[in-house]
Amino acid sequence: MKQPLFFFSPDGDAGGDPKTDNTKLVGGTVFVSPDGGTTNEAFPKQGVEYDFCIDVTNTGTLSSGPFFVRFTLSGDQNPPFTQDFQQDAGLDAGASVRAVVHFGSFPNEFKDYFLEACIYSPSAPEKPIACGGTFDFAVNTESTNSSASGSSDSSSPDNSAPSSPDDSGQASNGDTGTGSADNSGSASGDDSGSNSDSNN
Repeated sequence: MKQPLFFFSPDGDAGGDPKTDNTKLVGGTVFVSPDGGTTNEAFPKQGVEYDFCIDVTNTGTLSSGPFFVRFTLSGDQNPPFTQDFQQDAGLDAGASVRAVVHFGSFPNEFKDYFLEACIYSPSAPEKPIACGGTFDFAVNTESTNSSASGSSDSSSPDNSAPSSPDDSGQASNGDTGTGSADNSGSASGDDSGSNSDSNN
């Protein structure tokens, strides 16, 4: 009597011809982002809301089954922060997905953090398929020093006022009054004298 043949599928389930393969899932380097993965923040700061992100790619020739990515922040984070990203639909061969979980903001303290992310199959949640590159970073305290710079311009209105009245006064009082009075007097006196002599 022939024994039925069973094959062990790569994602941990026994069955016939395997239709999915989770073993070819790989992760990039985990990173911190303030906007859901658009920006990679190399120097995280306190007081900013951050997400943790990693790109997962199916490098195989078969679609993957469901999987999840577990993010873990440790180091001076006590207790460690852990959160999962679920990909229930799996990934087509050659396809990628950006796994993102929301963390929040770092406290205003100097601390050193260690961030990692690993990919798991739901059928074997204790053994990672693959882990991405880790991110070791420090967050410094932020000083609340604010320097106020003030400038006073009160001197400028006083400088413009005094010059114009003096200049115009000298010009009007000087030459116009004396010159016209002298010329008119001498001219009229001389003309009347010469006229009387000619008549005689």
